[in-house]
Amino acid sequence: MTLPLGSVVVLDLADEPMVLASRLLADLGADVIRVEPIGGDGVRRRGPFVGGIEGLERGLAHIRYNAGKRSLALALDRPEAWEAARALASRADIAIVPMEADALTGEFVAEAHLGAVSPGPGVIEAVLRRDAAREPVADLVGVAAGGMLYLNGYPEDPPNHPAGQLAYKQTSLAAALGAVSLLLESQAGRRGGRIVVSMQEAMMWTTIQSGNQNYWHWYRQRPRRRGLANVGMQTIFRARDGKWVSFYQHPPAWARFAAWAREALGESRFEAPEWHDAGYRLEQHAQVVAVTARLCESLDCADLVAEAQRRAILVVPVQGVMDIARDPHLRARGFFQKVWHEQLGMDIEVMRPPFVSSAYAASARPAPALGEHTRSVLKELCGFEESKIDRWLRDGLAREATSEVLAR
Repeated sequence: MTLPLGSVVVLDLADEPMVLASRLLADLGADVIRVEPIGGDGVRRRGPFVGGIEGLERGLAHIRYNAGKRSLALALDRPEAWEAARALASRADIAIVPMEADALTGEFVAEAHLGAVSPGPGVIEAVLRRDAAREPVADLVGVAAGGMLYLNGYPEDPPNHPAGQLAYKQTSLAAALGAVSLLLESQAGRRGGRIVVSMQEAMMWTTIQSGNQNYWHWYRQRPRRRGLANVGMQTIFRARDGKWVSFYQHPPAWARFAAWAREALGESRFEAPEWHDAGYRLEQHAQVVAVTARLCESLDCADLVAEAQRRAILVVPVQGVMDIARDPHLRARGFFQKVWHEQLGMDIEVMRPPFVSSAYAASARPAPALGEHTRSVLKELCGFEESKIDRWLRDGLAREATSEVLAR
């Protein structure tokens, strides 16, 4: 079955803030060429590592974000090695460039901007914020610039930096969307183009609900760190077994919530006519929160969620990493897939690609060994003769994975 981007070639020079973007394009079938230094990209060096043992092929970040790509290892600190990158750019449909580039990479990006690489690919790049191309980049800075730190945590404590490098992921999502838009432009006969992603604005996607100015108009509340109180009405509650749930009495389910409170706690007040008015419920939110807390404290998390779902009320568990890994619904839906990693000699269970369609099926694939595809990419996409490839490998301009690595 052909994937949507099966004919697309992507030149991936991204550093970590946008490395997920090319992974998403690979999931959709693109031939993503991960151009990395002889010693491997920075993502390979970030732990944790498989089995707790450091190694260029063992980093979980590499296994996750470089999955489905081909690895071309070049001596990117030597000007002559960029001949291969320029040859590849002439064949690529999309080039994703790093947020923080050294001199040689910056020169290559400038050529792409000016159309010196002809025919040029569409170029995707990112900055921290508009008109601030030179500012230093870090996930923490991006999360702060996008407003998440101001909203995340308890008012009496310092703000919480969310796990998982959220600013980097949001930047990658925006970059992937930009890449697809340039591909659509190319199909319409307008090849090339350039899209610059603002990490700050990509991060603001995550705050559009909790940072919305309408909260002032509606509730006279200023969005800020509110702990469990949330903006409007509390939605996070502790169950009897100490686990947490998100519990929302959304308007269509109010009558069902009121019936549950009466049956479980003997609380019949919510069935009175005035409680069917959403404005009245907001004014009396302290009563709603108190009864909801009692209801949650009467059941263990799993039983609470099951009963709420039976009643068609929006209650879901707040899950930790191991909760997600063991989630029976995700298991039943095939969310996790085992993928053989040749360079490690083992199966690793990974999350499936995030695309589900009746028109195609995207399967999880392994991350490449360092330089695993150097020879094939130089020959097929860069047009190098075998003798030239051998010379580059001998002179240290390129590197390919050894048979020992691939046989491990």
